[in-house]
Amino acid sequence: MKRFWRKIGDAYRAFDGAESKVIEWITLAVYLALLGLILCYHEPWYDEAQAWLIARDGSWKDILTVIPHYEGHPPLWFCILAPFAKAGAPFELTLKLLTVVINGAAIAVLLFRSPFPRILRIALPFTYFAFYQHGVICRPYSLLLLGLLLTASFWKEKDEKPFRTVLSLMLCCASSAYGILLAGGITLAWIVGIAAGKKPGAFFRDLFSGRRLWAFAALLAFALVNITAIFPHEDTFAASYGMNGNPVWLRLLYMFTGSLADATCYSCLKDYNELRYVSFSPVRLAIGCALGAFFLLLILHYAKRCRTFSLFVLPFTLFAVFSGIVYFYLQHVDVLFQFLVFWAWVSVENERDKPETEPKTAFRVFAKNVAVCYSVLFVCVSLYWSFVAARNEVWFPYGYAADVSAYLDEHGLAEYGIAVRWKLDLGDDGNTYMNVNQTVNGVAINAYYDRNIVINMNGGEEKQTFASHRIPTDEETARTLAAWEEAGLPSVTLDKVQLGVLFPQYGDVFRSHYVCVLRVPEYHLWKDDLQYAMHSVYVRKDLAVAKGLAPAE
Repeated sequence: MKRFWRKIGDAYRAFDGAESKVIEWITLAVYLALLGLILCYHEPWYDEAQAWLIARDGSWKDILTVIPHYEGHPPLWFCILAPFAKAGAPFELTLKLLTVVINGAAIAVLLFRSPFPRILRIALPFTYFAFYQHGVICRPYSLLLLGLLLTASFWKEKDEKPFRTVLSLMLCCASSAYGILLAGGITLAWIVGIAAGKKPGAFFRDLFSGRRLWAFAALLAFALVNITAIFPHEDTFAASYGMNGNPVWLRLLYMFTGSLADATCYSCLKDYNELRYVSFSPVRLAIGCALGAFFLLLILHYAKRCRTFSLFVLPFTLFAVFSGIVYFYLQHVDVLFQFLVFWAWVSVENERDKPETEPKTAFRVFAKNVAVCYSVLFVCVSLYWSFVAARNEVWFPYGYAADVSAYLDEHGLAEYGIAVRWKLDLGDDGNTYMNVNQTVNGVAINAYYDRNIVINMNGGEEKQTFASHRIPTDEETARTLAAWEEAGLPSVTLDKVQLGVLFPQYGDVFRSHYVCVLRVPEYHLWKDDLQYAMHSVYVRKDLAVAKGLAPAE
């Protein structure tokens, strides 16, 4: 038996140490092929369509100076899409091809430059977050992964060649608000490393001399430009959440512990809502926080050993505090996964360069075994999530907009436009909260047309196809509701629009005036979970009779 395991070990070491990169090239080719295959089945949802419509129909001035304040994303992603969108390139094909290119570049960096064992390098591209969450879902977080991996690959020579590292951190900043936070924390850790073991005078002389100073200055200026671009205006919808909902301590508890479990091997959080308003399962939260706390202790142990303590603590703390207090959704767990890969890369590289002088104590052996076991668990669970998500992408419709637009075109209904629901909630104080600008269900439908066909979005303006995320004033709301009321009952609606607010005299207006002609299922995929919703298209009865439309079963 010992001989058998010795042969297995020898074979693995030969596989891991082989200089040929054939395995890496095959892995990259398989990754791109599988990604392209699953993308054929993926229907872009609201977030993906919103970015495309901004790029297509927003002016360059608005893309650079106005829209980021309401979107919370720097303008780079919109600028990448804009030349293609404005030239009339096909929506789905172009969006997916650009995502494949960016993700392919990031995975190539991971495969050919990372210091991880080969078995881990060829497994990581197919894990859930690397393959599905920002590979199939076309969002700017793929730019963040590329920026973090490039930063890791240049980290060893950051002081000798600072501009390469800084340019990579600039890419992180330009990807998202979270990228700005992580880049800021990484830069602070870099400065802490410069200060280590130096007296203040020597530290400042070292910091303010040579090319590194200019690199830091350029990075700071670039970050400030992007922060200024995305800083929310007073009427930005995403900034209006306030401090209500789940208590801050609970959100921070999740961010500092449970999120680490969610980014690796567990599903502590499943509610697709802003962190303030998610419904935590007490049992799942307790298990997730326990796993995350254990993983955090393991990380801190290795961070100290590998001289990456500040490199983990500073960016992670900024990310966790911002997410816990300001803004966080379920899909942003992906950001934490990307950062963990970056930190692990630098840590492994530091450990390899470190001379072996410490004795192999029982605790060190135990900690190493635990880390290996956790890594195996993470890879196996994440590969399972990736497989299930890819299978579900093939089996279930991710969105509704393609089917709705096809039905509208088939029956000549697009010319009438379609009305969608707007934000209308009953607050805890008994008052009604209304935002007539939040008509986001129409965004994905608009992506299949060259104009705005949503009659109650942006006043029906043909070129205002994307959600503004702007909170209207009371006067604007009153004018908008009056205009909708004057226009009369819409010909077509997506789901049961809140027409009772406009036409209370009709009672149950959908029972008396509309017929449901189409039902379209929608499945939001998260790991191995399916979140089901059903959308219905209603047509006014007189128009349905004129068009010969049969009721949906």
